[in-house]
Amino acid sequence: MHLLWYRRDRFFVCVLLTGLLSAVNIVYGQDAETIFPIIENGRFGFIDAAGDRIIEPKYDGAQMSSEGLAAVRLGYAWGFIDTQDSVRIKPQYTSVFPFVNGVARVQSGQYWSFIDKTGTPITDRYFTAALDFSEGLASVRERPGTVVGLEPKWGYINMAGQTVLPEEYVRALPFSDGLAAVEVVRKVLVVRVNTRWGLIDTTGTWVVEPIFNAMRNPTEGLALARRGRQHGFIDSTGTFVLTLQYEQIFPFKENRARVSEDGLWGFIDRTGEAVVSPSYLGAGDFSGGRALVLTSDGYGFIDPQGVMVIPPRYERASSFDRGLAWVTLEGRSGYIDTTGIFIWREEE
Repeated sequence: MHLLWYRRDRFFVCVLLTGLLSAVNIVYGQDAETIFPIIENGRFGFIDAAGDRIIEPKYDGAQMSSEGLAAVRLGYAWGFIDTQDSVRIKPQYTSVFPFVNGVARVQSGQYWSFIDKTGTPITDRYFTAALDFSEGLASVRERPGTVVGLEPKWGYINMAGQTVLPEEYVRALPFSDGLAAVEVVRKVLVVRVNTRWGLIDTTGTWVVEPIFNAMRNPTEGLALARRGRQHGFIDSTGTFVLTLQYEQIFPFKENRARVSEDGLWGFIDRTGEAVVSPSYLGAGDFSGGRALVLTSDGYGFIDPQGVMVIPPRYERASSFDRGLAWVTLEGRSGYIDTTGIFIWREEE
């Protein structure tokens, strides 16, 4: 989970950067000097993990720092500063994502590229779509949209910008534990029949053949998958180790998977047992030993055993990220720690 704050006209928008509906499991830089965006009088500044203000509010948008650099917006352009507020990459991009292993994904107009921490592109190639680097590879798509007789195809590049797996996938997710879930077209003769998902390794070799109707990347050793009426979690051989009957299922995070039944949310463990029976109006994945849940009284947080450790009293809330969560209580927003104590809060 990653917070992106920006100002749009007179309104403030908080976007939760979660990738492709939990299909992508990117972990942004876990550095010791993470700085967190705050809002005052329509401008954005930063605090440190202790809640001390270190950069005065003066930006039109901001992201939490990653690997020592934080994205900021001036006007409509995004760039990067360091934790001392020195401009490292001048604002010039339509959109940016945090640095991962020294590389950030940036958008200029309709096209995506990758830059290093000096702002230098790692390749002169531009892409119509791209995802972050993970385990040294990034999934990218060069061809724009659907062309008659062709499907948009995804492939993978390395950190030198070289294609290592050709653009032959309908969809391609980032690598996780050496494997990536990809979707390919199934044809009989030259007629497209349908698409199927499987798992490949970093050489493009099928580890799990493409026989599944849907799939997400492996997390914590198990991949969420569906084949016909059977859905649940498979291991690296493609064998179902958990077959589940819930309406919605999300990948495992911290040994808990979020599930829904009859519109209510709960959590299961790696044996498939419900450690938290579906009873909440909404829920987020576990992060830092806490999961965001929604009750009729508001948002709160539970621990892995399902105990409500931070009472449901917030009007709005986000999941914990690097030890802090952004919440709104009685109309005032700020950051709380994992005990529920505000380390910084907007003034009245």
